[in-house]
Amino acid sequence: MSYAKIDRMRFFSLLIIICCITVASGQSDTNREITLSGKVIDAETKAPLEYATISIHNSANDTIISGTSTNKQGKFRFEIQVGTYTLKIRFLSFKTYELTSRSFTNDLNLGTIELQPENRLDEIEVVADRKLLETKFNKKIYNASSDIANRGGSALDVLNNTPSVRVDDDGTITARGGNTSVLIDGKPQFGLDNGTDILRAIPSNSIDRVEIITRSAKYSAEGGGGAILNIITKKRQGKGLNGSLEIHGGIPDNHGLSTFINEDTDKMNLYSTISFNQRDREKYTDIRQPDFDFDQNRVDENQRNSFLFNLGSDFYLDDKNTLSASFLINSNNKNYRSELIEPDFVRNVDDNDDGSRIEAALGFVTKFNDNEHELAFNFKYDNSDSENNTGITEVQSTDPIFQKSTKDQVLDNFLAQLDYKLPFDENKNVEIGYKGTFRFYENDFNVSEFDSGINDFVTIGTLDNRIGYDEKIHAFYGMYNATHDKLSYSIGLRTEISAIDLSQSSSVNPIEKKYTDIFPSATFGYQFNDDSYLSINYSRSIDRPTAAQINPFISFTDERFQTVGNQNLNPFYTNYLEVLYDHSFDKLTLVSSFFLNFASDQFLSVIENTGQQTADGQDIFRRIPINSGDKNVLGIDLDLTYRFSKNFRLNTYISPYHQKIKNAIDPNYNDESIIWYATGSVDIMLDNGLRMNFTHIYDSPIPNGLTERRTINHSNFTLSKDLFNKKAFLTFRINDVFSSKKFKYESREANTLTFRDVRFENQYLLTFTYRFNQDRRSAKDRSKELDLDKLEDTQDKKF
Repeated sequence: MSYAKIDRMRFFSLLIIICCITVASGQSDTNREITLSGKVIDAETKAPLEYATISIHNSANDTIISGTSTNKQGKFRFEIQVGTYTLKIRFLSFKTYELTSRSFTNDLNLGTIELQPENRLDEIEVVADRKLLETKFNKKIYNASSDIANRGGSALDVLNNTPSVRVDDDGTITARGGNTSVLIDGKPQFGLDNGTDILRAIPSNSIDRVEIITRSAKYSAEGGGGAILNIITKKRQGKGLNGSLEIHGGIPDNHGLSTFINEDTDKMNLYSTISFNQRDREKYTDIRQPDFDFDQNRVDENQRNSFLFNLGSDFYLDDKNTLSASFLINSNNKNYRSELIEPDFVRNVDDNDDGSRIEAALGFVTKFNDNEHELAFNFKYDNSDSENNTGITEVQSTDPIFQKSTKDQVLDNFLAQLDYKLPFDENKNVEIGYKGTFRFYENDFNVSEFDSGINDFVTIGTLDNRIGYDEKIHAFYGMYNATHDKLSYSIGLRTEISAIDLSQSSSVNPIEKKYTDIFPSATFGYQFNDDSYLSINYSRSIDRPTAAQINPFISFTDERFQTVGNQNLNPFYTNYLEVLYDHSFDKLTLVSSFFLNFASDQFLSVIENTGQQTADGQDIFRRIPINSGDKNVLGIDLDLTYRFSKNFRLNTYISPYHQKIKNAIDPNYNDESIIWYATGSVDIMLDNGLRMNFTHIYDSPIPNGLTERRTINHSNFTLSKDLFNKKAFLTFRINDVFSSKKFKYESREANTLTFRDVRFENQYLLTFTYRFNQDRRSAKDRSKELDLDKLEDTQDKKF
């Protein structure tokens, strides 16, 4: 073969190779993938929007080519091929963000995208798709306004319906075997009765949700159990004037009227709540002491009248500065009438208490050039005042006994808080702040008995005193927050400097306590590709004595069983660790957690024999809180929601935990046991606007060395019907359907076997709620705005 022919063959071969490379290179540029990323937030609250839908559409026919949804931090990242597309970002109740016919040729970070909210969807319409319990990076959210079991109730009822939270018959709030801190719109609540009066006065129709916040250095270290309960009231329910009116009536007497009004403009948001409530409740108590052949039957008629007025506003000075102010008045008139029946006498008690509360708050927030760079200042003052007068008549075989007691209490609270947040970039920021809380408490009490010889009342023993309790706490905190792809974490440290002064008119030597404590916290969270989420949280907290726990005189209603406080009570500390896992399947939502709670030198309520006797020779006992023992709790939370269809939903909450009490001053109080708490509910939602909910609560025995509270089983039923084109609804609720809710206690304290049984009447409640000027869109109307593809289906189910 000639060299010329070989050269021609080489030339054509080279030409073919060059053509192939050229074609291939052209194809690779067309099929080359690039990465789109960014972050989606609420334009008003600046909060990340989880499960917002990002979709890429064909510019010619608007068909969806690719897409994804945001994670818990509102961030998204996905790959597309180079080309010209239309990008849309959607989230229910927010306006769609759109880039039309945009050429995408290189990797692109769209930055932070703010979605503007439309008028909020009506809770009735979205409840079929809105989860009652949601999980976020540092909190769980109970959507209280979507739960028909809360209608006609109070904030205390809402907390009692919150998963993992328990409210006992005295209003004490606990979670996972430990105490909790309660906030309202992020502000702590102090009161003469641990704040339960204000919680009973706030109507449930003014509450949007409850946040179960993971404790961190940013929040007060007060309260154990690892959780902070933040009640979020309704604000900014849509542009213009809107609100709701609620009327309820019940058997036994439970009558009330409440209204919530909100007006939101471009310059100001104004909101107000007014509530009246009158409630009667009978409590039946049986106390038996077989060793003394003692049997007491007691009937308490508790009658409460309350009034609440709240007015608040947010003034938008400009795009970066907001001034907030609020004012609240709450008054309570409580009348407790008791009849104690014993074999040899009858004791009648008429207890009247008039209480009032005034609260004022002022806040200012300024935002710098970066959306997350801000400085916030808050100041709050509240005053609680209570006047108590009790008359006691004891009729026996000899001359009757007349006794009376007076108790005047005043509590002043001041709060000043400064928070600063500095972002380094969109993934990292630091937070620092100061919080000062100052409490000043006074209590003047006297107990006396009528002396027929001088025809006047004479003080009984030492039951005449005036005490003062001053508490000053200065707190400083710092936190570092960061996100790396799917990993988020927060590390913080808080220091609290406490000074306490306790004085008594009966003593010239006041008690002074000063201590400085450090409270670390850490949270790590990881978002998996399958929409599941894992987090690990650690925190340390402190429980300080309340005004009631240090008050040396609380109740003289029952001469033989008195309740007193302890002036020498010291705070105790808790270390808390939680591992949380959240996963959503097609029809099943799973929220689970594993928690450990270690408390040292805890508060323990004990019964002591005073060594004194009544006039008829009966021993006198008193209940008093003391520091005694360490309590370790190890358990799990499991919340399962299964949706068979849009009309039928099952929910189960189970929380078994192992509790061990050791090192008690009296070894007989040491105990080790497994405790169960569980609820199960069925929701039926029909297309004609009829909704039904049936809930059963199981609370296993709680032993405590010498005491045991036995099993509690009870069921609640709620029926609701939409009226007037869904502008109103009528709700009927029965609490304790089968009259099975009974509190039974057994005690071997003070070397005496005592049985105490407590029960309340079951309750029937009818509530009418009317909403005005609130935007409503049916599921059909909303579907017209959203493409019915997998991306929107995923978002809808998550929302």
